[in-house]
Amino acid sequence: MIILRSFRFWLPLGFLLILLSASFIVPVVYPELLEPGPPYLKDDAGRLIADPPYSMEEMAPLGSDKLGRNLFYLLLSGAKYTLLSAIVIALLRMIGGFLFGIMYAFLPNWARQMIKGVGDTFNFIPLAIIAFVLLSPLQLAFEAGSIFSFRFLIIEVFVIAIIVIPSLGMYIGEEMREYLKNDFVSVSKQIGASQFYIIKRHLRPQFSRHALVMFSEQISQTLYLLIQIGVLHICLGGLKIANFGITEPVPEYFSYTNEWAATMSMNIQMVFLHTWLVMTPLAFFAVSVLCINEVSRFLKEVLLEEKFPITKEKTGPNKYKPSINLEDPFTFISRGHSKEESR
Repeated sequence: MIILRSFRFWLPLGFLLILLSASFIVPVVYPELLEPGPPYLKDDAGRLIADPPYSMEEMAPLGSDKLGRNLFYLLLSGAKYTLLSAIVIALLRMIGGFLFGIMYAFLPNWARQMIKGVGDTFNFIPLAIIAFVLLSPLQLAFEAGSIFSFRFLIIEVFVIAIIVIPSLGMYIGEEMREYLKNDFVSVSKQIGASQFYIIKRHLRPQFSRHALVMFSEQISQTLYLLIQIGVLHICLGGLKIANFGITEPVPEYFSYTNEWAATMSMNIQMVFLHTWLVMTPLAFFAVSVLCINEVSRFLKEVLLEEKFPITKEKTGPNKYKPSINLEDPFTFISRGHSKEESR
């Protein structure tokens, strides 16, 4: 298959696979890299020069968080939660979207118009607001200790997937209805083909290629949504609040999963003092989205637009070259006479 032989496909995908593999391996092999760092740094003369969070010059390569933990290894450890959750959310969206789309495509016109009217109304509400309203009570329950972090993460994955299924299903359903207007589908219906046969023989082969492209697009859209709800302190696995301070309690957010949106969210208040604490997880998001968009763009060109790379055939010295000026084989010309003799 031409996709699996393309360097343009494997370069961004390979980077994401290496990032995921390192996210599982590094915390197991080197668990000390995720432990809190020194409470302060001293110079050679024994003078105090810095305290957490450390800058990139004080702790390579990307500085530290407010506990002195190396930010690079922290984000590397949280990559598995961010990327795998985005993949699972995109997969649930595609499964639910195609099931909803098939049902939507075969509904009568009055039912389809009613569903479309309700769906178009909710399209004006940002998904981040809907996710915030649905997940805020669960975040409060998590802070109170009523729900565990992993269970909260599972619920968040399903909620973030479900809120997109209606709009995605209506889009897929409209595309299916347009495809069902083709003459060969109408002929199949006239000779008695069932809906299951039409789905199996006509819709499935046509939309299987679209599904791969849409799946990669849904992953990048999920990452965008995780950034937006992360700013609202709704993160995968939840945020815990710990109180610091001597005279009065100062609440600070912490995450059990260390996923990228949580790392950005709990440091958002220090964006002007310690910019790298927010920009570094955003950079991880940006690079991942760039890789996924490149894979999506390549799949779209190959599967939908059919822009296959063409290899030029080399003509050998003994290879036959067809003549450019070919005579019409059905034109009879007398070879032994000139034009004057023909007249």
